[in-house]
Amino acid sequence: MKPLKLTLSAFGPYKDKEIIDFEELENNRLFVISGKTGAGKTTIFDGISFALYGAASGEDRESDQMLRSDFAHDDVHTSAELLFELNGEVYRILRQLGHVKQGNKTATGDRYEFVKINGNKEEPCVDRQIVSEINKRVEELVGLTKEQFRQIVMLPQGEFRKLLTSKTENKEEILRRIFKTEDYQKLNEHLRRKKEQAQKDSEEELNMRNHYIKEISAKLPNREESLLFQVVNQAFYNVNQVIAGMDEEKVFYQKRVEQLSSEKEQLSKQQEKVTAQYHEAKSIHEKDQELQTKRSQLVELERQGKVIKEKEESLKLAEKASQIEPYEKQLEEIRGEVEQKQHYEKQLQEQLLKAKEALAKAETTYNEEKNKESDREKAKTHLQQLEDLYPKVQSLKQREDKVKYLADQLSQSEKALKQSKENLQQLQIKRDENQKRINEFEEALQSLHMKQQQLQEEREKYRLFKNYIDLLNAKESLNQKLQHYGDEFKAKKKDQEQLEQQWIESQAAVLAHQLHDGESCPVCGSLEHPNKQMNTSEAPSKHQLEALRKQVDEAQANYSRVEGQLEAKEHEIERAEEQIRSSGESIDQPEKTLTKVQDLGSELAKEVKRLTDQQQQLEQIKEETNSLEEQIKQVQEQKEQYERHYYNLNADHQSEERAYYEHLEVIPERLRSIKQIEAEIESTKSELNQLEQQWAQAQKVLEEAKNNLTTIETTFESTQTHLEELKGKRLRYEEMFKEQLAQASFEHVNDYQQSKKAESERQTLKREIDDYKQSIKMLSERIKELEKQLEGKDKPDLEALEEQLKSVKQQYEEVFNLYNMNVRYLEDLINLREKIEQTHEAAAEKEKKLNQLADLYNLVRGQNEQKLSFERYLQIEYLEQIIEAANERLRRLSNGQYYLVRSSRQEARGRQSGLGLDVYDAYTGQARDVKSLSGGEKFNASLCLALGMSDVIQSFQGGVSIETMFIDEGFGSLDDESLNKAIDTLVDLQKSGRMIGVISHVQELKTAIPAILEVRKTKDGYSESEFVVN
Repeated sequence: MKPLKLTLSAFGPYKDKEIIDFEELENNRLFVISGKTGAGKTTIFDGISFALYGAASGEDRESDQMLRSDFAHDDVHTSAELLFELNGEVYRILRQLGHVKQGNKTATGDRYEFVKINGNKEEPCVDRQIVSEINKRVEELVGLTKEQFRQIVMLPQGEFRKLLTSKTENKEEILRRIFKTEDYQKLNEHLRRKKEQAQKDSEEELNMRNHYIKEISAKLPNREESLLFQVVNQAFYNVNQVIAGMDEEKVFYQKRVEQLSSEKEQLSKQQEKVTAQYHEAKSIHEKDQELQTKRSQLVELERQGKVIKEKEESLKLAEKASQIEPYEKQLEEIRGEVEQKQHYEKQLQEQLLKAKEALAKAETTYNEEKNKESDREKAKTHLQQLEDLYPKVQSLKQREDKVKYLADQLSQSEKALKQSKENLQQLQIKRDENQKRINEFEEALQSLHMKQQQLQEEREKYRLFKNYIDLLNAKESLNQKLQHYGDEFKAKKKDQEQLEQQWIESQAAVLAHQLHDGESCPVCGSLEHPNKQMNTSEAPSKHQLEALRKQVDEAQANYSRVEGQLEAKEHEIERAEEQIRSSGESIDQPEKTLTKVQDLGSELAKEVKRLTDQQQQLEQIKEETNSLEEQIKQVQEQKEQYERHYYNLNADHQSEERAYYEHLEVIPERLRSIKQIEAEIESTKSELNQLEQQWAQAQKVLEEAKNNLTTIETTFESTQTHLEELKGKRLRYEEMFKEQLAQASFEHVNDYQQSKKAESERQTLKREIDDYKQSIKMLSERIKELEKQLEGKDKPDLEALEEQLKSVKQQYEEVFNLYNMNVRYLEDLINLREKIEQTHEAAAEKEKKLNQLADLYNLVRGQNEQKLSFERYLQIEYLEQIIEAANERLRRLSNGQYYLVRSSRQEARGRQSGLGLDVYDAYTGQARDVKSLSGGEKFNASLCLALGMSDVIQSFQGGVSIETMFIDEGFGSLDDESLNKAIDTLVDLQKSGRMIGVISHVQELKTAIPAILEVRKTKDGYSESEFVVN
C-alpha cells in the first residue's frame, strides 16, 4: 500500500481542508515530518489510519470525538480522504464523521465511500457503503488488521515496540494473518470437533451396549441356575462372559420350546376330536328343538284360516268399488263447481249494489269541485305576485349582509392597523438595544485573540516545565539506582576477588601435594621443596566460583544498563533545558515557575472562556439584529398595506349602506325578510295545490265509478249463463254414477262406501293373504325335512360333552401360551445377543478411533511438553527468517553487540510458547529477555524487527504488499553513532522502492534527509503543512 494523496477536513489541529500530496516528493521516497510539539505531525498518521481503518494510529486517540478540530466551523464536517495505490490499482477511501450542529440534538452528516479508480470512472469496492463492509474489504485488500498495521506499517509512538515485546499469542495472530496459516488453526478446530464427535459416538455406542445388557433382566426371567444372570447381576461384568451366558441360555430355551411344541400338537388333536363330537350333539339338540317349534307354529297358523277367508271377501268387494271411484270423483268435482259459481253470483249482486251507490256519490263531489273554479284562479294570481316580489326581497337580504360584512371587516382592519403600528415600534426599540450591546461586545472582544495566543504559550510552557521536572525526578531515581547497583557491583567484585584468591591458593596446595623431594617443580624447577603449601578444607569449588562470576556479571550489567539510561536521561534533560531557554524562560526554580505558569494559565483560560462566550453571544445578537431589520421592513410594508385596505373598506361600506335603504322602501314591511316571503309563497302554493288536487281527484273518481259499474254488470250476466250450464252437466254425472253402482251389484250407495278401501289398504290385505299361504307351505315342508333327519337318532348328553371340551381347551391354551412365551424369550435372547455383540465391536472400534483423534488433536494444538502447536511450529520458520533479516541491520546498529534470538523459555501457567524473543549480548555471551534492553536499544531492535518482517513478507508475497513505512519518534534516544547508522538503514530502504516517513525533532535527521513535510501553527492556533524538497 502506497499513499498518493491525503485530504483532511476539520481534523485535529487542521481547521479547514488540508491536502498532503505525496506525489510532490517526486523521487524522494524518504522524508521527515517536522514541526513544533502539538503542531499536528502525528495527526497525519492518524488521518491515514482513520481513512483506512476508522481509528487513529495510537491507542491514546481511539475516540472519534478527539479527532474533530476545535477550530472548525459548525457547518464543516470532520473527514479524512486517502488516495492510495495497491498492487497496481488506485483506490479512494473517504470517512466523514457526523457531529451535533448548534441547535440540533443528534449528529448528522456522516458519510463513507470506498471506490477503485479506473481512468475517469469510479467503481464501488463494496455492495453497500457502510462502515462494516468497508472495514472488511480494507482488511481483505491490505491484508492487515488495524493492530497489525500499527506494528508493521505505521509505527506510532510506543506502538511498534509491541511486536518486539509482545507475547506469543500476539505474534501468533500477526504471523497467521500475514503468512496465511489460518488453515492450520482451522485444522486444529476441525480436529477438536472430530474428537468431540468421536467421543460422543463412542459414549453413545457404549451406552447402547449397556442398555442392551440391562434389557436382559427386563425381557428374560431370572433363573437361579442361569450363568447369564449370575454374570449380569454383578456390579462389574465382562461382556464376553455375558455373551457366553447368553449362548448357554439359548440352548436351554431351544430345548424348552421343542418340548412345549410337542405337547401343543398332542393337545391340539385331542381338542379337534372333542370339538367335532360336541358340535354333532349340539346339532341334534338344535334340530329337535326346531321341530317342536315348527309344529307349534303350524297349529297356530291353521287357527287363523277363518280370518284369512274374511279378508279375501273384503278384498274382492274393495276391488269392485275401486272401479266406481272415478265416476264418484267426477260427480263430486262438478257439484263443487256449481256450488262455487253460485257463491260467486251472490258476491257479484252485492258488488253491483255498491257500485251504483259509489257512482251517485262521485257525481255529487264532482259538481261541488267544479263550482270552486274562481278560488283556484285567485290563488294563482296571488302566487304570481309573490314570486315577482321575491328577487327584490332576496337582493335586500344580500345588501344587508354585505353592509354587515363590510362593517366587520372595517373593524378588524382598524385593529390590525393599530397592532401593526405597535409591533413596528417594539421591533425598532429592540433593534436599538441590540445595536448598543453589539458595540459594547466588539469593544470587549478586541483582546480575545491576544488572550488565546497567551494561553497557548502558557500551555506550551507548562508542558515544557512539567516534562523537565519529570525528567529531573527520573534522573534522581536513576542516580539512586546507579548508586545501589554500583555498591552491589563493588561488593560482589570484592567477594569474587577473595574467592578467586582462595581458589588459587587451593590449587597451589594441590600442586604441592603432588611434589616429592628429588623431583623438579613444574613451576620453578627446584628439586627441594622446603615450604610446600598446605591443603585447606575451606577451598572453594569451581562451581561456586562460576556462580559468583555470573552474579558479578549480572551486577555489572545492571550498573551499565542504568548508567546508559541515566546518560540518555541527561541528554533528554539537556534538550528540555534548551527548549525552555529557547522559549525565553529560566530553568532556575522550575517547580515555582510551573506553579506560576499553571496559575496564569488558569486565569487566562477563564478569561478566554468568558470572552469566547461573549463572542458567541455577539454572533447571536448580530444574527438577531439582522433578523429584526428584516422584520421591521416587513412590518412597515404590512402597516402600509393595512392603511390602504382600511380606506378602501370604509368607502365600500358607505356606498352599500345607501343602496340598502333605497331597496327597503319598495317592499311591504311584513314581507321584507326572506323567511317571511318564503313562508307566504309556500302557504299560497299549498292552498293552490290542494284546490287543484281536489278537482282532479273528483274527475278521476267519477270516471272510475262509471267504469267499475259497467264491468260488474257485464261479469254478472256472464256468470248467470255459466251457472246454468254447470247444473245440466251435474245431472248427467249423477245418472252415470247410479248405473255403475247397479252393474257392480251395490244396492245402496252406503254398501259402496263401506266396501271402498284405499290402494295401500288393498295391497296390505293381498300381501297378508299371500304371506299366510306361503308360511303354511314352508312350515309343512320343514317339518317333514326335520322328521326325516331325526329318524332313528338318540338325543346325546350335551352338558357332559361341553365340560370335556372346556377342559381340553384350557389345557391347550396353557401349553400354547407357555410355548409362545418361551419362543419370545428365545427370539429376544437371540436379538439381544446380536445387538450386544455388534455394539461391543462398534464401541471398541470407535474407542480406537477416539484415541487416535485425541492423540492427533493434542499434537496439533500444542498439548505437549514444549507447549508448541503445529501452526506455531510452522510459524517459527517464518519468525526465524524475520529474526535473520532483522539481525542483519541490528548487527550494524549495535556494533555487533546484539542479536535477536527465538526464546526457548516456556510461558508460565501452561500458556502456549515458542514465539517469544530474547536478545543475545555478544559482550557477556548470554541471552536475556528483550524487555531488559534500554530505551534506545529497544528502538533499534524494534525498528530492525519491523523492517525484517517487511522484507520477509515481500519475499513470500503472502497476500500483503508493504510499500510504505511510517515511524513516529524514537530517534531522540539514540547517540550520534547509532543515529547515523539508523539513517543509513533508512536510506538503504528507500533504494528498494519503499516510501518511508519519519516524525522527529532530531536536527541531524532533518539535515541528512532532503525531503521534509513541515507542519506549522498559524497565529490563529490551527495548523498547516507544506512539502519542502531541497
